[in-house]
Amino acid sequence: MKKIIMLMAVATALFSCGQKQDSAASTTEASADSIGGTFTSTDEKSQIIQNQIKAAFANDTTYKWDEIADNIVVYYPGDTIPDTKGKKAYVAEFATNSQIWENPNFSFLRVITLKMNNGETWTNLWGIWNVKGKYTGKNVSLNVHQALKWENDKIVEEIHFYDTKLIVDEFAAMKAAEKK
Repeated sequence: MKKIIMLMAVATALFSCGQKQDSAASTTEASADSIGGTFTSTDEKSQIIQNQIKAAFANDTTYKWDEIADNIVVYYPGDTIPDTKGKKAYVAEFATNSQIWENPNFSFLRVITLKMNNGETWTNLWGIWNVKGKYTGKNVSLNVHQALKWENDKIVEEIHFYDTKLIVDEFAAMKAAEKK
């Protein structure tokens, strides 16, 4: 019995020492990694994105959009050139969303800001976006991922990573209804 207890004590000590070495190596590697860094979901930038989403879903026309740079560019999947350029176009795009969707919400949402060792700051969001199209009547549920790049406390770039087919279909239905 004493041998078993001694064996367990030695194994625990070896495992514990191994963990500390791995942790030290990871910290050293992280500091040398130019795109490594830290992430959090409780910072000011993550909260700004949460507030932006709330304003957009509530169709809040008083929202100031102060976090958006005048020269923002937005990329949607499949494009190598910006789909939206400038703050005015960005805000107009959000206004259009309220015209074509009913009851927007996220059934799952994560917003995290990454401060990278190379000086870049990005806020990423992942979620399941649910809406009903006002023109097609279709209920839409999309897995959404967006990456937003910050410079001087302003969002200068927004990249979308998700299938936009259902969104394109709703815009097409809106355009068809306008022609009638």
